[in-house]
Parts: sequence; C-alpha cells; structure tokens
Amino acid sequence: MKLSSRLVSVLTALVMVPALLVGTSTQAANAEGWQPKGGGVFNDPLAGHAEKWRIVNHVDAAVANARKGSRIYISTYLMDARDSVDHLLRAHKRGVQVQMVLDGFYANNAQSRRLANAFNKDNRPKVKGTFKDGTLRRWGKDRSFVKYCQSSCRGKIANNHSKFYVFTHTGAAKNVVMVSSSNLNRGGAEKGWNDLVTIKGRPKLVARFAQVHVEMSRDRPVPGESLRAWRVGPYFVRFFPKRSSGDPVIADLNKIKCFGATGGAGRNGRTVINVAMFAWYNKRGFNIARKLVQLADRGCYLSMVYGAPGPELRKFLTDATKRNPRIKLWDSRLNLDEDEEYEVRVHNKFYLVQGHYGKDKSAFRVHTGTANWSEGTLHAGDENTINISGKNVWRQYMNNWDHIVKAGSRRVGTRIPASKQIGSRLYPRLSPDMSVGRPAVPEQQKQQEQVD
Repeated sequence: MKLSSRLVSVLTALVMVPALLVGTSTQAANAEGWQPKGGGVFNDPLAGHAEKWRIVNHVDAAVANARKGSRIYISTYLMDARDSVDHLLRAHKRGVQVQMVLDGFYANNAQSRRLANAFNKDNRPKVKGTFKDGTLRRWGKDRSFVKYCQSSCRGKIANNHSKFYVFTHTGAAKNVVMVSSSNLNRGGAEKGWNDLVTIKGRPKLVARFAQVHVEMSRDRPVPGESLRAWRVGPYFVRFFPKRSSGDPVIADLNKIKCFGATGGAGRNGRTVINVAMFAWYNKRGFNIARKLVQLADRGCYLSMVYGAPGPELRKFLTDATKRNPRIKLWDSRLNLDEDEEYEVRVHNKFYLVQGHYGKDKSAFRVHTGTANWSEGTLHAGDENTINISGKNVWRQYMNNWDHIVKAGSRRVGTRIPASKQIGSRLYPRLSPDMSVGRPAVPEQQKQQEQVD
C-alpha cells in the first residue's frame, strides 16, 4: 500500500523531534560529543582486523551511541556479526526503538534470531493498523521488531538484498542515513571490498527511508509501480524492485557527455568514468557494458574493476580494452589458498563520474548502493541505490577505487607480465582464470553460487 502524504509528513516530523534523555549504558554515556564520520567509509579485506571490519564497526558505533527514545531502521541481506547483534540488543534494552527487515532465508540464523527473540516478545500478529508514526501496531509497545521477509519484502520473488542503516539520533548527530554494499557479516568484512556512505542532518531523507521501511515490514507486494525515487538536496535515492520497463542505470549513463568537461573535472576536457562492480552478467549486464563501451568509443575515459562477471561479458570487456586505449580493466578476484574459491574480490556496486553530466560540465558524482548489474536486481528483489553530487565524497570514493586497483587487482587485456602485477607478487594463487595459476572454476558452477 502506498503511504499517504499525511503519513510521510508524520514520519518527517518524527525524525525531527529531539531525542529523549541519554541512557545509562557506557556507550550511550559517551554519546554527547561523538558523531559518525560523514562521507565514505571503506574496508580493506587484505589488511588487518581493524581495516577489514571498518564498515561494520562504523555501523556498530552508531548503534552504540543511539539515544534513548530514538529509532534505528535497518535492512540487510546477511547478518552473522555477533558484536553487531550485541550492540543492537543493548540499544534496545536502553530504550532505542530498533526496527529491522531481514532476508528470510540468508539472514535467518542463530545470531539474528537472538534479536528476533528479544524484539518480538510483545508482537501482536492479529492487531491491525498503525501508530501515528507509521509503525505497524502489530510490533507492540516497544515498537521494535525483526521481520524476516519470505522473498523480496516489497515484491513477489527473489530476496531482500537492500542494505541501509538509518538513525534518527546517534551521539551528537540527528537524521543519519548510511547506505552500503556491505552486510553486517564476516564475509562483508573479510572477503570483499565494500563501501558505505554516511549522510547526516537530512530529516527528509530519513523520512523517505522510513517510508520504504514501513512498506518492507508488511512483507507483501506493493500495488502498482514498486519503484520509489526521490531527490533530497544533492542526493537521489531509488528503491527497487521496478515493475515498469526501462533501466535507471542506462538512463543515468545517457546523461554523460564525453566532451566539454571544465572546472577541474575530467581529463583534458573529456569525462572520466570509474566502475567497481561485483556481479555483472546476463542481458541487463550486457546492456550496461555496451553503453559504457559506447561512451568510451565516443571519447570518454573508462576504467573498470570487476568481482563476479559472467564469462561472455568478461570477454566482451577484455576485447574492448584491446581495441580502445581509453578503456582499462582490472580483475579483483584473488584465490589465496589451494581451494577452488575466490577468497577476496570486489563486492562494491558503484561507479564514479567526473566531467560533463547533464547540464553540469564540472560534475563530480558517486552512484552507489546495493544493486549488482544483473536482471534480478532491477525487477525482482529489494535494492536501494543513491546518486550523490559532490566533489568531496567523489574524491573519497576515487581514492578507494585507486587503492582497490593497486592493492590487489590485476590488469586485464595488456601485455604486462604477470610477475610485474601487484596481485601475483603478493599472492601465489591469483584468480584462477588469469594468466598465472590453475584453470578456472567452470562458469556453470560459479553461476550457481549465491550472489550477495
């Protein structure tokens, strides 16, 4: 059911109300001067423990400092981090309203059930209606809950693959939105490169996330068009699935013009595009790949690093790099031991634009979120994306993209000897389908593996 404009106004008012007094726990007692860092946060799966867990710890710190009487909205696909669960339990105990929608299959485990057992004690499944703030009355007086969606929360099939962590008041910061490619799980910390962007002081943005979260908590297909899209200041958010035709990624890429970049953006007057993408395959993936290569053929500079591409798409991109010197390609997949699994690879789903975008000839843009470039992420499962206009956050993401490429990825489609590449110097077992190491895992087998 589409939420009324009155309810949206109530949600906006809710997130603007000052929080109640701070609780007595250690974390809450330290909240007064603390606030989460704004902008990009990135993990490093090839570094030490702190660097691996940087994103999860960032979310945990916001939970630990959530004010009594405030609210946390969470959606995630996987969740097995014990510390994260402990922080959420303590927040609930000190009077924070914790509302969570989780994938009913992949996130339903012993750790998340600890949360469900605590938050759902006062649930009243047969009670209908909503509180004034939009929360379903079935969740009880504490207004905290864990909902396991049986497929996608707002669609008919697939999964809840969205990942956002929203706080009405944490530490000294109000109305905080965190969008990430990372789940609250060990794999997100240790087996993939991930990103998270934090936005503070945006009550209208929080209200939009809250609106979609209410829809998700019903766990039933929304009537009519299920895509939700809003602009709030320099941020443009989308929530999937999308029932109608058309691909928003293609629509966004159509706004890129390869010449006319000014104001320090671009390179020699040309627009520059950088891509970091995990799962990238099937018809939709090919459509996006063709569009990117078309832009490079028109004069843009295009650099890409992938994590889980389909075999035909990988060949298409590799061939493109060989014929167009403006296209560069890296493979982030690393096999660090003797098995047939990739231990580390890009799990990000972002691309960056600097140059001529729409009417802006000096654009610096970050397009990130949870959606892989495949068919299901468009029309089937729950996903969320955010487009950001801003040089500072672009620079943070660009620095991270450079680090991913330099720290553990291998250049594809060049004559550079494997011994001179960063990956093969550090790791004796590189991604099996590279020019060093063993034969590749059969693609038919890899396509059957769960994509997160």
